Amino acid sequence: SMVGVASFVSSRHAGSRTQASYLKRSLQSLTSPREGGVLTHRAYHQQPAAAAAGLGNSGRCGAVDSRAASSSILSSSSSSPDAKVNFPELKNDLLLRAARGEPTERVPVWIHRQAGRYLPEFRSIAEKHGYMKCFNTPDIAADLTVQPVHKYAMDAAILFSDILVLLPLMGVEWQISAGVEPFAVNAIKTAEDVEATLVDADTIDVYDKLGYVLESVKLTRQKLEGKAPLIGFSGAPWTLLTYTMHTADSNGRDNALQFIKKYPEAATKILDNATKIVVKYLIAKVEAGAQMLQVFDSWAGILSPEDFNTFSKPYLLRIAAEVKAGIKAKGLLPVPMTVFPRGCGHSLKDFEDSEYDVVSLDEDVDPAEARKALPSKTLQGNFRGKFIYDGEDIIRKEASQMVERFGTQKYIANFGYAVEKEHSPENIGVFVDEIRASSERLNLNNKP
Repeated sequence: SMVGVASFVSSRHAGSRTQASYLKRSLQSLTSPREGGVLTHRAYHQQPAAAAAGLGNSGRCGAVDSRAASSSILSSSSSSPDAKVNFPELKNDLLLRAARGEPTERVPVWIHRQAGRYLPEFRSIAEKHGYMKCFNTPDIAADLTVQPVHKYAMDAAILFSDILVLLPLMGVEWQISAGVEPFAVNAIKTAEDVEATLVDADTIDVYDKLGYVLESVKLTRQKLEGKAPLIGFSGAPWTLLTYTMHTADSNGRDNALQFIKKYPEAATKILDNATKIVVKYLIAKVEAGAQMLQVFDSWAGILSPEDFNTFSKPYLLRIAAEVKAGIKAKGLLPVPMTVFPRGCGHSLKDFEDSEYDVVSLDEDVDPAEARKALPSKTLQGNFRGKFIYDGEDIIRKEASQMVERFGTQKYIANFGYAVEKEHSPENIGVFVDEIRASSERLNLNNKP
């Protein structure tokens, strides 16, 4: 899944020796989101202050000790959404310029799940703290978010978090067990479950429920020191719906496909509810300091084109329009928005007239076809992660050819999906280095 897509990454260009010495000094990254003990999200959801303080059983995810909640750094910040924070000046705006369609001297590069899944240091931290503690503890989450920017000089940081933090706001608690996907404790199975479970989105205060995430945004902006812009993200309504139906013994994606056939009206109610929550959440992230937003519809590709038009696309379009309107209404500076409708190359043209600035592409989309379908948009993607296993020569060849196919303008280099835990950190560095080198070379050759 694209859960923890934020976790969500040695480069000659980036100065690997200096960065290696940094890594020895810094708190480093975390492991696969599926490692650690067993924990429901309820403790963190009900007591965000205690969760943010990183309390719990040593060495694994554990129950939160409410007695220490008052020591949390969120005791004031989460209840003050209008508080203004002075952040370091942005020194590298390459990503934002590319997203807005402005000229760039080279192609910006970052990778989905760049913050650590493939690093041994990352896994050691997860084994020590547990996944939930890491993304519920702002200081740890911020350190993990900035790590790949320091290591590879990535052109973006994406907040280390999890799309499933929104499920409890919808009324669905979730649980992690070692070695398996997270699953819903009170999974939605029938239309009656929707009525009994779903929380009215209009009553939800995201600043109260997800203050620890917003504090992570603020701390990350400080720790980035302006070296790269920060991306805030959310799962899309359809993908969130699949997780509300994922149980310990049945697949949420299969369950969701059956649900929309049996209970289409109830499905629409879940999707509308999720859309309202996502909109609130993304606006709050911009208020907290996010400089760009991305919406991941990781499981859109399991839908037929017809069902995509009914159960995914309308909500994706609403999110972009309503978030941008909400940002404007609050007097905030506009931020670029990216949509990733994974597996839906058949419907790319439907986003040409949307409020999204960038469309992220999966591995199966042809760049020429995407340019034809989306002439006004910046494109992002779509390197095949399998090439990372093939060694430096293949990585450089494929990365260079990808840049040639997309061109160096209105383009952001990324993977078609995400970094895998088994990927070599050194080979990730080769990929990043080649994107920079080949795009600079092409720009130089194309000068009049």
